[in-house]
Amino acid sequence: MLPDASPVDLLTSIESRTADRKILEFAARGFVPLAPSDLARAVASILAFGDAGLKTIGEETFRTFSAGVLAEAVISEGVRGEQLDVISRRTNDPQVLEPLIRARVVTEETLAWLAERVPPNLQDVLITNQARLLAAPVIIERLFENPELSSDIRRRADEFLEEFFLKKIRLEQEQEAAEVTDHPEEVLPEAQEAVEPSSTPRDREAGAVLSEDEKKSLFARVALLTVVQRIRLAWMGTKEERLFLIHDTNRLVSAAVLKSPKTNEADAEMIANMKSVSEDVLRSIGNRREWMKKYSVILALTKNSRAPVATTLPLIPRLTPKDQKTLSTDRNIPEVVRVTARRAVVRRDE
Repeated sequence: MLPDASPVDLLTSIESRTADRKILEFAARGFVPLAPSDLARAVASILAFGDAGLKTIGEETFRTFSAGVLAEAVISEGVRGEQLDVISRRTNDPQVLEPLIRARVVTEETLAWLAERVPPNLQDVLITNQARLLAAPVIIERLFENPELSSDIRRRADEFLEEFFLKKIRLEQEQEAAEVTDHPEEVLPEAQEAVEPSSTPRDREAGAVLSEDEKKSLFARVALLTVVQRIRLAWMGTKEERLFLIHDTNRLVSAAVLKSPKTNEADAEMIANMKSVSEDVLRSIGNRREWMKKYSVILALTKNSRAPVATTLPLIPRLTPKDQKTLSTDRNIPEVVRVTARRAVVRRDE
């Protein structure tokens, strides 16, 4: 027998895990006097508990809920973040996921998980929640992992980076520079370092190479920075710092390196030659018209086995006959690139 309790008290006791074990078992089976949407919340809470003894029956009951019931649960008053997380991982229905993404209590972890998986129409809902994106840049980062990421959303993600991170950094730079100009005698050493972070004469030498100890020191320093701080360093740091951060796993950071006014054609060529950067970095270089006017950048991309095929194939006709021939026998690049280069050689020789 279930205790004589109101539906509100019953749901609250289940959500807070203060209900008796027998009540939790009844709820997991769907045998408690709750409205369908409240029952969905109760079962979601039970699944969130991670109780192995209740998981199987809870999953079976959860599968009986319609999209309409789940959508009603998502927008119900008092719904919890852990309940939304459970629901988000068990449905791909836009009727449920759209209000879930907009929910005030949905966690950043849930949104980051969804960002890798939702279709373009829901990507649009995700990226319009700018307050959330500012608080948790990882959501934007995970969007770039989505195999269905639309070109429009990619463009808007770049605009978001430009508007909310890089624009802020530029304004801070201008303010700091103005303070230095207006009151040079009041600038403390640490303030000067903020204007020109960790910059030394050696850092500014073109092509300077860091020693192993310097690399370890830089790694240790960067490891302590937040995403926003790394974006700032990627935008205004030294050459060595920027070339180090181009390998950052957070795409907002590597994108900031490429957008930095300090990153020039020579830097782009160095990055295009790197086998350890992400495909997205190489794709971004291929999309920069000013950099693609330099032949050495084009050649570096086509020779880089990590470069996306969609980026390198259109570049092959722009190569010299000698480089096309070299590319046609290069076993380190994708076969489709090698075959395309070989065809270009054959057509020229005919």
